[in-house]
Amino acid sequence: MAPNFYPEIDLVKEAVIPPESAVIVSSPAKEAAPSKTQSNSLSHRFTELVGDNKLLDGISVRSPVYLTDFFYTWRTKLGETTDYFCNSVDRASMKYYDHERRLTSTIANLHSDPRELLLPGLTYSLVAAMSGSVLTRNRNILARIAAPVILGVSCFSYVLPVTFSNTAGLLHDLEKKAFPNLVQKQDVVYNACRNTAIKTKSAFASTVTGVSTGIHKTATFVKEWTGLNI
Repeated sequence: MAPNFYPEIDLVKEAVIPPESAVIVSSPAKEAAPSKTQSNSLSHRFTELVGDNKLLDGISVRSPVYLTDFFYTWRTKLGETTDYFCNSVDRASMKYYDHERRLTSTIANLHSDPRELLLPGLTYSLVAAMSGSVLTRNRNILARIAAPVILGVSCFSYVLPVTFSNTAGLLHDLEKKAFPNLVQKQDVVYNACRNTAIKTKSAFASTVTGVSTGIHKTATFVKEWTGLNI
């Protein structure tokens, strides 16, 4: 009969694990509260250093209290720091995405009329601004600054009227948030100039209508009396 080199091991007989009905006796390393004569013994100091011996499912386990408290405190602080860092990153990400969403929506709302060709219009405005810079290259500094701005803005308002209106409204809102008092005075001046322009236009239209009516009546009167068609 061939020898069996791999026999099954009885863990209970080998004292690896205690039997279920047996009474578990602590190992000799388990020290009770030391007496006065043992207070300075080496075993007691060792027990205080590594902790009391405890049997968990037949396995000897030592758990020093100071070491457990140290790792518990360290793990708690590490968890709190990690949570704070993650929350800070989440808040910063939310602010960034919120600003990005506002910026993209604002830019998209500026070009609200799909019939306007944005790229050609911006190209024309840029060319107009460069033309103003070229025309005033030998002038004073005020003309070299004002001419490109006036020509570029005028071309922008002509080729992209809806986009220009939306842009002007956005700039007005931003200026109103930053400089409310200045914007209030600016609006007063703008409304006064606008009302003056409207009144001037209305007066000019009334004058043209009156002159045209007078000329027509005069021509009709001359034709009726003289027979001349003027």
